[in-house]
Formats: sequence, structure tokens, C-alpha cells
Amino acid sequence: MRRYFIVILALLLGVAGCEKEQTLKKNQYYVLWITARVVDEAGEPIQGIYVYPEGAKFPGREGYTDYKGEMGGNTHIDPYKPVKIVFEDVDGEYNRGIWATRVVDISSLLTPPQKADSNGFLGSSFIELGDIELMQVDFADN
Repeated sequence: MRRYFIVILALLLGVAGCEKEQTLKKNQYYVLWITARVVDEAGEPIQGIYVYPEGAKFPGREGYTDYKGEMGGNTHIDPYKPVKIVFEDVDGEYNRGIWATRVVDISSLLTPPQKADSNGFLGSSFIELGDIELMQVDFADN
């Protein structure tokens, strides 16, 4: 009896460990729609913050916050990898580079991908992040 238990346990552990890791195939895509408002510690909007998805399948679909601190757009991502949105004061044109970069992991917010249709579409997610607060960089530490 004990021998059968050990054999069954080994089979179960072996089968559970054989799951294949999912990867995005060349012709597949998943659409991420995202909106956010970037604000300072007082809740005031920050214009000119560069917002982009880290590791997007098709880089170049990014943008800057408007005078209300708002941004919105879509991009294609790999839903099988961690998805992070980066908020960065890159040019300093509006803000003189005083805002610290913030990275928000949104992986847990994604709708799970479905089986790809004939065009390779896996699904989509619409995520409203709400207010994203940035902190000022302390230049005294540099």
C-alpha cells in the first residue's frame, strides 16, 4: 500500500511540474488600454511626464501627460511577462527634471489571455490607474 502511495505521489508531482510556460507567439497580440492622472504630493496635476510600458511588444506607443496631468492610450504587450508602466520626467521642459521616476507593476490587473483567434488576438485589458503620485527629487543628496 505504501509503495502505491509513493508511486501516485511521484506521478502527481511529475505531472504538476511539467506544465509548459506560455509565451507570446510572433503573430499574437494582446491590447492594453490604460489611463492615469499624474499628480504631486498636494494632488496638483503634473504636465509633461513621459509615460510608457516597460518592455512593450511594440515600443513607441507612449506619451506625455497633458496640462491636467492626464494620459491615456493603448499598446500591445506580452501578457505572459510582468507588465510595468513607467512615469518619468525625462526632458525637464515643463518640470526641470524635478520628479522622481515611478514604476507601477500592473501585471495582477490584467484580464487573463484567451485562446488566440484566427488573427492572433489574445484579449485586452482596460485599466484605470487613477492618481499616480510623484515625489520631488532631493538634489541635496547628489
